[in-house]
Amino acid sequence: MKVLVVVVILIHVSQHALAVAVQAYEGMESVLLPCQYSGMLPEDPSVVWSRSDLNLTVIYLLKYESDDLKEEYRRSERTSMKTNALESGDFSLTVKKPQLSDSSNYTCNLRWETERKETKEWRLTQVQLQVKDDEEEVKVQQGAESIQLPCKASADLPEDTTVDWTHVDPELLVVHVYRNKTDDLQTQDRSYRGRTQMNKDMSLTLKHPTDTDGGVYICSVYREGDVLRSKVLLQVVPGQCWDRPHETAPI
Repeated sequence: MKVLVVVVILIHVSQHALAVAVQAYEGMESVLLPCQYSGMLPEDPSVVWSRSDLNLTVIYLLKYESDDLKEEYRRSERTSMKTNALESGDFSLTVKKPQLSDSSNYTCNLRWETERKETKEWRLTQVQLQVKDDEEEVKVQQGAESIQLPCKASADLPEDTTVDWTHVDPELLVVHVYRNKTDDLQTQDRSYRGRTQMNKDMSLTLKHPTDTDGGVYICSVYREGDVLRSKVLLQVVPGQCWDRPHETAPI
């Protein structure tokens, strides 16, 4: 009876599997492929991530057998899952240092074996990952009043959209977060305090840019389960100054 209940729940989940689009850029520290599950788990379950191309049936397998959690297979050292994934129901896959070749359709599946030794597998989530290398370049002179960083992923967004700006050079810093129609600056790095302003088109105004502000900025827009990102390279160039020509004294 227990197995029948689990099967009914999993069928319900698989028929309503989420389809999520995620954008990332080369050079980012990591990208998260989301997969959440809140139903009952069968005995000795496995979480299987796979992708549709390159004949990669399995790229990550997290297996639970007799109270022993095993990473049975991973395609590369750039993929990881939380160690408490099966306990928390967070089956999301982290891909470190995303590359253009990582672009593909990924599926998150729950797999288990029945008492009759039959393997069952249900799809929980399908994620379309797109890794881009394009970026918009913006230049500003050091000492300027402000500079505006455009967000290409901001077309036709509802007012309650969550948007965050991060600076990824040389390390990940939170620059500005907009959530629930207001600024949420609790996680903002202190070097940006009082210097940022989110605009209606989700572009970011950065006040009094300095040479340490140069580098790659990522605008992440969270919309109906999808994550849309655009990349901006900010170059802060030294300000120019000209000496006034020496005047010749009258004879």
